[in-house]
Amino acid sequence: MRPIINFFALMLVNLLFYGCDSGQVVLENHFFRYVLSVDGTNLQFTDKTTGKDYLDHDTRTKCAFLSMNGISYEVSKVVFGDSLLRMEFGESGAEAGIQVMAAGNQLTLKVVSLTENVESLTFLNVPLKLEGMPYEPFSACVLSMNLFTHVRQLPPLQTHLWATCYERFGLEGAEITLLGLPREKILPVIREVMTKASDIPFSDEGGAWALMKKEGYGSYLMNFGTLTGETVPDWIGMCRNLGFNQIDSHGGGDDFFTFGDFELNPEKWPDGWDHFKRINERLHKAGISSILQTYAFFIQKKSKYARPVPSADLAYYNSFTIAEPVSIEDKEIVVKEPTENILAMPEFLSGSSKTLRIGEELVRFSGVTSAPPYKFTGCTRGVNKTKITPHALKDTVCYLKEEIGMFVPGAETPLFEEIARRTAEIVNECNFDGIYFDALDGDILDGDENTWYYTTKFIFNVAKYLKRPVSMEMCAMTHHLWHYRSRWQAWDRPFRGYKQFIDLHAAQIKTHSYKHGDYRGNTSAVEKFAREGNGPLLLPLHLGWWGNQTWDPPQIEPTFPDDVEYLCCKMIGNNAGLSMLGGVDKQTLEEYPLFARLVPIIKQYEELRHLNYFNDSVRSLLRQPGKEFTLFQEKNGNWNFKPVHYQKHKIAGLNHYSANWTVHNKFAPQPLRLRIELLMSVKPYDDPENIVLTDFSGNKEFEDPEAAEGVTGWLKKAEEKTENGNVQAVFSAFSSGKSLREGSWMKMEKKFEPWLNLQKNQALGVWVHGDGKGELLNIRIESPIHFSYGARGDHFVKIDFTGWKYFELVEIESSEFSNYIWPSPVSDDHLYVYDSYRNTVDFKNVDKIQLWYNNLPAGETVECKIGPVKAIPMVSVPLENPGIMVNGKMITFPVTMEPGMFLELNSVSDCKLYGPKGELLTEVRIDNEIPVLASGENQISFSGKGTQGINSRIQVTVINEGDPLETETPGKIKK
Repeated sequence: MRPIINFFALMLVNLLFYGCDSGQVVLENHFFRYVLSVDGTNLQFTDKTTGKDYLDHDTRTKCAFLSMNGISYEVSKVVFGDSLLRMEFGESGAEAGIQVMAAGNQLTLKVVSLTENVESLTFLNVPLKLEGMPYEPFSACVLSMNLFTHVRQLPPLQTHLWATCYERFGLEGAEITLLGLPREKILPVIREVMTKASDIPFSDEGGAWALMKKEGYGSYLMNFGTLTGETVPDWIGMCRNLGFNQIDSHGGGDDFFTFGDFELNPEKWPDGWDHFKRINERLHKAGISSILQTYAFFIQKKSKYARPVPSADLAYYNSFTIAEPVSIEDKEIVVKEPTENILAMPEFLSGSSKTLRIGEELVRFSGVTSAPPYKFTGCTRGVNKTKITPHALKDTVCYLKEEIGMFVPGAETPLFEEIARRTAEIVNECNFDGIYFDALDGDILDGDENTWYYTTKFIFNVAKYLKRPVSMEMCAMTHHLWHYRSRWQAWDRPFRGYKQFIDLHAAQIKTHSYKHGDYRGNTSAVEKFAREGNGPLLLPLHLGWWGNQTWDPPQIEPTFPDDVEYLCCKMIGNNAGLSMLGGVDKQTLEEYPLFARLVPIIKQYEELRHLNYFNDSVRSLLRQPGKEFTLFQEKNGNWNFKPVHYQKHKIAGLNHYSANWTVHNKFAPQPLRLRIELLMSVKPYDDPENIVLTDFSGNKEFEDPEAAEGVTGWLKKAEEKTENGNVQAVFSAFSSGKSLREGSWMKMEKKFEPWLNLQKNQALGVWVHGDGKGELLNIRIESPIHFSYGARGDHFVKIDFTGWKYFELVEIESSEFSNYIWPSPVSDDHLYVYDSYRNTVDFKNVDKIQLWYNNLPAGETVECKIGPVKAIPMVSVPLENPGIMVNGKMITFPVTMEPGMFLELNSVSDCKLYGPKGELLTEVRIDNEIPVLASGENQISFSGKGTQGINSRIQVTVINEGDPLETETPGKIKK
């Protein structure tokens, strides 16, 4: 509970004012000094300890502005007296009164008066030259002190002090606390402020308290409905096998509880939530905490709020008036109002819907007319077990809001609060230790611009009904939610490019990029942020959700032990927890032996992390992006790390130039270690089953050119043909250098109508004539977003060659995607990482092909010739007796490999061939001596017996490791 505070004991101190004669107003306390001119211009924001001014002086800014009738007016005059800051706003005629109170190390601003009908008032606007990172000695923060005061940036380390209130939610009474402090004081002072914040439901499990609480550092296993009274021992065993100490119970499935009304499946939990309370008691006795995961305010269609009588409080976009009576047989509904804003095709995440509510009946429609008479057509009546009834003239038709296949309550309805209250009741009754509010994206409630308000309102409603504060996580993040959040920030599992994805994740959660899965970081940004210990939110960090994968080309890569070890190193380096989506139960581990190899790795790392075994020096090494280490136990029993390097190389054919390459060993000479993976091959370029995606013969086949700043170019059909008589295109581009080389991109697009079914043709074949200038050619295929959620089907060709070369492009690119800067289809600030690392192209529905350039040299024109691009079937062909030559010394493996198999060589006595699920197929006998990797450059070549007419495709990973870190005692490292 919140401690009782004697508010009358607060003193107004250290508030200084220099009158109009000086032309300045000064607000200050012990730690900072904020100076503005009498016309409201920001002049200084100074750290009094060092005298350094952190105001951003690059542009002249005013401290306040307001909006009236859609017009923005800056503050024109500021007058101070009797603790009241009076602001005038020029021609608007509006005046605002801001009460100013100083108490020790904080300063409070509160809107107490407005003279005109103002739509919004921004009463603090101070841009700073701070990065808002923990390594800075000074920190600044503005805290919203009630629901309706909007502060954009999250606590505690901010770069722009900004606060606004709106007529819609309330103007007078908007209040903030302004802080400017030495970095080490910011969290203690915020704890002091929030303890006294009477308008914000109190929690000491998140925000400024989070780093002090154990819950935020835990790791959890996710339960989707199999945790019952009978299976509790199994779940405790799985947690112990992983070293995990939390279980997250994710509802929404057919066999668990329903989102909205929280109805449990009575067959599994016959006593309802009382049954689950007993489960939680058993988990607690085993030292395992329990988390309830809901979809926030979302309502499943099987909920009692949606059937058999739908709630009148279900949210809707707009309403219509019936223009012709509707009988129980009618399949069309005629309305008076235009229907042009109704989407023709709903998208899973778009917020569109095909459901109408008319009284107590739900109707699903398949189409609308765009001209009078306005109709909803193809109607299915009485859906969701509602009753079909006739409807009269002037009856109201509500077009329901829907997202992720669920309804939501109206944001200003009793149902909105009822769902929040019921959430808290479940937590109270069952003694849950935390709540995960998934799908808390409030734009479905009332648009993106009001998300900050309604997500906060929902969490406030839950918090006020809780009997005790609990840890919380959310998929969304707004200013107030920081006070409840216990850790930051779980992402969904990747399907490929695991190590690069982990680095992107570790970097993004230490930046001011708060959107889940969004990050525009490329190599330099990842290098900067991933190695930091924490970010601007100063919360415990989290690197799950994680799920191990087996081989499923061309979009899903297997999860190998080095991928998991890379993840675990970053967990120790960041003291970050993990969450597993499953795949660790006894049945799954028996079916997928590869996964069984990964479980003990995670457990060992987790045990050492919770013991705080390694010191800050070691952890800082482990955080480095791209740097790999392996954990081992020394003879004296101490745990230590060795640096290790996994170098992947893809071979496009046994007689292809890629079968010869160079490996750099930065460590001492050592016997060769490697992994050989046999990949899928493809049919020949002229195979009759191939599908031509483009032969460049059509006029304006590729349209909608887009490019980065300073990049121009064109794509046109060439006059000459290829050597085999095919039409070719010339793709030319020029970069002036205004964009960074790694972000000098250009895109051309061809749309398919009708869409293509490439289910049997998932690889690409193309001839490219290069100019050797180092640009990157990217051939991307995509599916409509409601099938693939925006997946980018990238295939990279580096133009480091001249003349014609043929490319078989199979695996979707991910590992190098983040080496470049790409545009976002939504905004310049964000790029959805999942589209390259997680989401998958729906090959049954391909609607476009794109040709991209990137990495253009500044001041030069690049020009490639491109032959017809074909979609080609993948084929499975064996490889016999694969062999590796290192610096002239050969080793051959007497095995026959099928695609999906992989061979691991660790030593003469440890060479194994595995199947696609990681099942051990055979111990491989080594008859000849293992070659030695010399320090520095090593010449490598690959050989074997493939299939005539088909290129065998192989990925070889060469592994080399360095000396152990020099340690004296556990947790200590020599400098």
